[in-house]
Amino acid sequence: MNYIIFRSIIEATLVNFKCKDCESFVSEWNINILGTAWHTINMEIICPNCKTQWIVKAEIWMIGNIKSPEFISNLKQISQKQKEELEASLIKDDDIVNLRKDLNNCSSLNDLFGK
Repeated sequence: MNYIIFRSIIEATLVNFKCKDCESFVSEWNINILGTAWHTINMEIICPNCKTQWIVKAEIWMIGNIKSPEFISNLKQISQKQKEELEASLIKDDDIVNLRKDLNNCSSLNDLFGK
């Protein structure tokens, strides 16, 4: 792997990675490179605050070499589909409100579990 590409992936990780548990940022000392192959890097990232460990796989593709409008269109469709799937799986405000109402209506464990 080209050093410039390798370094840019590490720098992008430092800027963009935030621990999902405590929202801390990481430094270079918190990243362990597990391996590289062709255009991918496998990293272990350890949160400096809560010590949670993450395995991250980063990939880089040379988009400048892609000349097919069909490929770009497919890439946009895949990206949109992934975004829609992610949004569908998120907890909505209405779900929380409905859950709160249901919990307020329960006076015992039997009410909660329907026994």
